[in-house]
Amino acid sequence: MLLIRYHVLTLAIVASMQHVAFAQTSTYQIASAPLAQTLAQIARQNNVSMSADPQVLKDKTAPAIHGNYAVDTAFHLALAGSGLQLVKNADGTVYSLKKLEQQEKQQVRDMGQLKPINVVASASRRVATNDSNVAQLPVITVTAEKNGSAEDGYLVKNITGVGIWGERILQDTPYSMTVIPQELIENVQANDMAQIFKMNPITQDGGDQWSGNYYNVIRGFSSNNAVINGLPLAGWYSFTTMEDLERIETISGATGFLYGGGRVGGAVNYVTKKSTLENKKSIKIGNYGGDQYYGHIDLSGQFDKNNIFGYRVNALYQNGDSVADIGKEQKFISFTLDYKPTENFYMDLNYVHRELERTKQKLPITVSSNTIRPKLDVSKSFFPNWASTDEKNDRVVSSLKWDINDIFTLRNSFLYEQADRKYIGGPLIYTRTDGLFDVYSSKYSSQAQEMENYAGSVYLDSKLETLGVNHLLTIGYSENYSQVKQPQNWTKWTYLTGLTLNDIKNLSISDNIISSSKIIPASKTQYKNILIGDDIVFNEQWNALIGANYATVIQTAYSGGIKNKPYNKSALTPTLSLMYKPFTDLTTYVTYIESLEQGTIVGDTYSNAGEILDPLVSKQYEVGAKYSFNDRLLFTTALFRIEKSNQYSDNATPIPKYVQDGEQIHQGLEFTFTGKATDHLTLIGGGTWMDLSVEKFNDSAIEGKKPTNAAAKMAKIYAEYQIPAIEGLTLSSGAYYTGEKYGNTSNTDKIPAYTLFDVGVRYNTQIVQHSTIFNLTISNLTGKDYWTSSNYLGDPRTVAFSVKTQF
Repeated sequence: MLLIRYHVLTLAIVASMQHVAFAQTSTYQIASAPLAQTLAQIARQNNVSMSADPQVLKDKTAPAIHGNYAVDTAFHLALAGSGLQLVKNADGTVYSLKKLEQQEKQQVRDMGQLKPINVVASASRRVATNDSNVAQLPVITVTAEKNGSAEDGYLVKNITGVGIWGERILQDTPYSMTVIPQELIENVQANDMAQIFKMNPITQDGGDQWSGNYYNVIRGFSSNNAVINGLPLAGWYSFTTMEDLERIETISGATGFLYGGGRVGGAVNYVTKKSTLENKKSIKIGNYGGDQYYGHIDLSGQFDKNNIFGYRVNALYQNGDSVADIGKEQKFISFTLDYKPTENFYMDLNYVHRELERTKQKLPITVSSNTIRPKLDVSKSFFPNWASTDEKNDRVVSSLKWDINDIFTLRNSFLYEQADRKYIGGPLIYTRTDGLFDVYSSKYSSQAQEMENYAGSVYLDSKLETLGVNHLLTIGYSENYSQVKQPQNWTKWTYLTGLTLNDIKNLSISDNIISSSKIIPASKTQYKNILIGDDIVFNEQWNALIGANYATVIQTAYSGGIKNKPYNKSALTPTLSLMYKPFTDLTTYVTYIESLEQGTIVGDTYSNAGEILDPLVSKQYEVGAKYSFNDRLLFTTALFRIEKSNQYSDNATPIPKYVQDGEQIHQGLEFTFTGKATDHLTLIGGGTWMDLSVEKFNDSAIEGKKPTNAAAKMAKIYAEYQIPAIEGLTLSSGAYYTGEKYGNTSNTDKIPAYTLFDVGVRYNTQIVQHSTIFNLTISNLTGKDYWTSSNYLGDPRTVAFSVKTQF
């Protein structure tokens, strides 16, 4: 209850005036709110009273408080930066506030209003004062919460969402993860995800830019289906626009419990920009290399002085050919609105429209058996000029969070996406022993292929306490669905032999005529997940995450628009994580998690034809540690083992049987580091070492071989140095090593290892009182020719530059 007197505000949420032991702790999940409101909640939760002058609390806001703390510590966290001090009477039942004296204020670092506040208190102990009736906690240190800025060394404290668990502290999340924030995306001038996958020490660039999501490899497994704002997509087709991303969160390892089916090696969560409390306006013009010029506008702020209605607008236009003569014209606009009527309710809605036309794309080359992988110049395009894709996308995403009361919180998200894709056609290239190439040249219908995605989730969080143990129990449901439709008369192929690369570049479009036809379904995929999870806090050192996902996979294929027998199976995928914090800056953990993949409907050539095999369940074991050095540099390391289930023919005679048996084992070590090594030096990087092996396969000759397109070794580092003598000047460089891998299952086609180097210079200054950033970067500095995967070449040396002005 909040009682307001003429001069004194009394917070009296108490049933009895009993003594509360200093060491007794409670779990808090309190959002940033007016200071009076936060103090009232802490008092009510701990059965104590507090009084204060209302003028002292006026216009003061408390930071968010999440975690397990003693009552005195919780009050001090709420008071951080307020200029107020906690005092209590002799029996410890009534709390009051007083203003800090000037010399006491000087002990607290003033961080201003620019960023959220993160408060770290020293050990719980009492300090004697001149007043024998007053107990005082030691001075606390107030620091700005790390939000991924260049000033913070791109270090991020919190992650926005990991499946059912929602927002968490990165250090205290028992999975191997990396976060690439907005400022780093901008400062390396990433035109697409290829640059990010190249830099990230736990990902490999797959080189495939044909699909809406860039192909990548995590822990030796392909990871293609995107996760957008925590919502997994069932289909391969979606899109990302770098200018609209707030951050990129990559989780390494099996994610079946978190996101449902698929993603054995890991998942990439693309987090889009939200509105900001302060008004931000920026205009940026630049060039991504070659003739790829672009302009970008980013507007954000609040419509009203009470910060109830917020907005964000992003608009981009890009047009021109890259250094490798790959054409790209992109038009993009995004609108985001949010609604925050109280501190307990948040809702947002985002709409995106994109149009993308690509010409002269990367040439897909298949190295045929008994041929040698050719050495090609990555700066040259051999794709015919007429081969292009034309895509139009519309996406709506919404989210809601409602703190119903002190116990229950409701979280809900939804995504709908529709895309039309026209593909004119192009060549598929196969190597020959004589150095020439065979070509399958395609021509597609002028009618568009249609894709549709939706995804949704709803979770209910409940704060409970049993036998002194605190629980955040979550139950929920999520679903994602993807459907592809295409013209019944879809494509025609022409086979050509003995061509040179110049012949291929000068190919004429086929004169095959593809008549208009009705649009028919081609495939449907649906994942349904019923989840329960418990975030358990035993004490300040021990935590656990326990959960289970009853996942259903529904896959429907079509032949000429006619539905085949659908695949519909379910399985239970559990997870268990145990975390131990020997001290505040170190978190150690062990995690067991499973991932679910679709089984199959056995074909007619097998003795068990028509049998619907169970979903494939892969298992992962992980042991890891995360250490925060001086709250400026985060080190992480993880040992892991993934046992991926296989299905194959047993080659029995006279009729083989298709069975589920054997496994593909990927095990290894990952480590990463992110943050400030010194006041002027930022370091981001890490490495991966893996032992990869296929234990059983459809062809016995493949057993014991390495999987394709998976490098067993990676080592990467990116560095920035701010020149002390020249304010605003920053130099950057990067070195990225990707080890050798194999282009075919028999391991006869070895793809060489490669190391790429990037450099850059950035200058931040004021022009007519507006912050202006000049940025120049060079990627693949040495012009290295390399293969990113079995079918695709890498990117050439590229010089990018931009000028960004903020208003």
